[in-house]
Amino acid sequence: MDHDGSMSRMLRMCEWVMRLAYTNLLWLLFTILGLGVFGLMPATTALFSVMRKWIQGHEQVNIFRTFWKVFREEFVRSNIIGVVLFIIGTIIYVDLAYIYPTSWLLHVLRFAIYIFGFLFIVSLFYIFPLLAHYDWKKCLYLKFSLLLGISYLQYTLSMLVFSAVLFVLFAYLPGIVPFFSVSILAYGHMWLAYQVFKKVEFDIEHETAEVKKRQPSFLQSKRVNTQ
Repeated sequence: MDHDGSMSRMLRMCEWVMRLAYTNLLWLLFTILGLGVFGLMPATTALFSVMRKWIQGHEQVNIFRTFWKVFREEFVRSNIIGVVLFIIGTIIYVDLAYIYPTSWLLHVLRFAIYIFGFLFIVSLFYIFPLLAHYDWKKCLYLKFSLLLGISYLQYTLSMLVFSAVLFVLFAYLPGIVPFFSVSILAYGHMWLAYQVFKKVEFDIEHETAEVKKRQPSFLQSKRVNTQ
């Protein structure tokens, strides 16, 4: 029995290794198909969408079909968001590269830019999970990626630590980078972000239920009748 259990765990581990390697290669392929610049955002959104399916328990989902479907549907929207992020990131980089603190005012300005840079990184952690999980207007992704990142800082810092650990691991094992780098990172970030989404949705449902309880009975009955 113990032997069968060990074999089962080994097979499941091998299955997950193959899944992560396959999705990582799909991400590379679709990024190249989009000419790199235009393929990066939709391919990454598609990757996070597959990870979301797995985290929700849909492990037998058709990976390629899901990847291709999300890549097509999110191609325009994700690239528009990507352009906005690129512009913001470029402004922050240029400011840090060319503003030298030769006076107290420039010291303050540079410190402010560091803060904006940190907030920008926080937003990046949540952009792709939000794109994979919600169907919103484009401006809402930028807004809520920052709000969630700040409001649930413990999860954001966990993402940062997880990313740093993976960076060190890949530095020591560069041979696995083409097969597991982006897929493992996406799975970890999506899992952490999904915990945040569940907390937010639970809080909203709880608050909505509390509001309904506080309403006078005639208001509640009126709402039912109008439906």
